[in-house]
Amino acid sequence: MSSDAQENPQVKFGEANKQLEAGYYQKAIHLYRELETNKQWSGPLFLNMGISYQRLDSLGKAKFYFLKATTFEATEAQAQQALEYIDGQFSHQSVALPKLPWDVATDWLRRKFGARALLAWGIILLNMGVLLFISHWFLRRWSSYVRIVGISITALALLIIASGFYTQYIASRYSRAVMVTQQAPVLEKPKEGSSLISQSFEGYTFTVDHRKSQSQSNWSYVRMSNGLYGWIPNSDILIL
Repeated sequence: MSSDAQENPQVKFGEANKQLEAGYYQKAIHLYRELETNKQWSGPLFLNMGISYQRLDSLGKAKFYFLKATTFEATEAQAQQALEYIDGQFSHQSVALPKLPWDVATDWLRRKFGARALLAWGIILLNMGVLLFISHWFLRRWSSYVRIVGISITALALLIIASGFYTQYIASRYSRAVMVTQQAPVLEKPKEGSSLISQSFEGYTFTVDHRKSQSQSNWSYVRMSNGLYGWIPNSDILIL
């Protein structure tokens, strides 16, 4: 490979795509992984990594990268279609409980706006509300109307700020993870031989609690899609 392909991300990505098209999936993944390690992240990169792992029948890793590709607008639709196909290929299917309403709302706010944007808009509206409330003392004719509007905007701003802080807290404490090995136990305690909570299989998804997981370097405390909690070795999962 030329030195340009090694140094230029676009050239390297193009070379990786050629390897993928030619059926050299391991070589393609090696190049894609270099781009990933160097944080040259993009929807097409993760989508093609998912395709490469799918062709190698490594469905857990394929699902992981397709999920990452859904976070980019350019590849969201393609990745969702790929996920639907992949989920139908796993030999074991997990039972998934429906998300609670506030979890659905938090996920939507995080995807559409992000915690920083919510906090910024909340602070702007808070300043507007306070200014309107103060100005009602100087506007005799419209005093009551301006006061009500000021209080309403202030209340809305505080709600948005609270949502921003909560969204930030959830995003920093919890992450989604995908099982990438064929089979692994979810245990009551982070040690081999502990009581079995449940058996997990390739393609299962988990919610990782980073705060609880900090106490163990090689284990993650997870919530399974069926609502059960337990510990799983980090070597069996990839965290989004």
